Amino acid sequence: MRPTRREFLGTAAALSLSGCLGGTATPTLTVGIVPDVDPDTAIEQNTELAAYLATELDVETELRTAADYAGMVQAMVAGQVDIAYYGGVSYILAHHRAGAKPVAVGSRNGQTEWHSVFIAPSDSDLTEMADVVETASETELVFGDPLSTSGTVMPTYHLRTEYSLHTDAFAQVTHVGAHDATAATVSRTSGVVGALNARIYDRLLAEDAVDGVQELWRTPGFPDYPWAVAPSLEATTADAVQTAFTTLDSKGRTDILDQQAVDQYVGVSHDAFTSLETAVEMAGIERGGDG
Repeated sequence: MRPTRREFLGTAAALSLSGCLGGTATPTLTVGIVPDVDPDTAIEQNTELAAYLATELDVETELRTAADYAGMVQAMVAGQVDIAYYGGVSYILAHHRAGAKPVAVGSRNGQTEWHSVFIAPSDSDLTEMADVVETASETELVFGDPLSTSGTVMPTYHLRTEYSLHTDAFAQVTHVGAHDATAATVSRTSGVVGALNARIYDRLLAEDAVDGVQELWRTPGFPDYPWAVAPSLEATTADAVQTAFTTLDSKGRTDILDQQAVDQYVGVSHDAFTSLETAVEMAGIERGGDG
């Protein structure tokens, strides 16, 4: 039976957590992926990476995703993942609630920052953000997951800081989950404007996976998408995980880097994400933990 969106999805690399790192059985590294695209696609895009980590760290790997962003945060809280790919906001929550520690972020064209892009149907009268401001009360705003950094939180932040526009000014705000779902919704719906991750949007266009949309605006950059390890992972293993990511380019693994939409991975600490704390507070998201 094909796994449903509400279930964790796993690769055949390992069938259980009985061989957790630090045990006597074959070590297993459980890798969690935030569902920023369709869960099946998220697994597919990270299968080669999981195999690479298995080889580099001499472990078995189990690849998992969740029904939503909050589910991946809870997975680390519950000790169900050893390393996870988070959006910036979900990382902040995992850091405060579970002690997650970032080890690597992707760099593209020398930049580690990400952007959100606002889009509208290609036949819409909305052609720039000034049009959105003027017609907000008649326009539906389409976002991704409520905890998505580039699909909800930072677009909300930049609407307020750049255009003095609050989300309650719109006729309706709808959350559709993953970024590809946002693009698909905008492409087939009239009277809407949507926001999603700009790199994912560019990839969808390049793959002809979406049409019937037009770009209105790209936000300023912000930190996003770290790989983070659970506090239960031994320091030497965490260091090895970081090294495995940061040497992908020197090992010529462009296949994996292309799947991740980055040129290389670089090491990172929590300090790089402190600017997101303000956006999380502005959004009224309860961080939990000690912070």
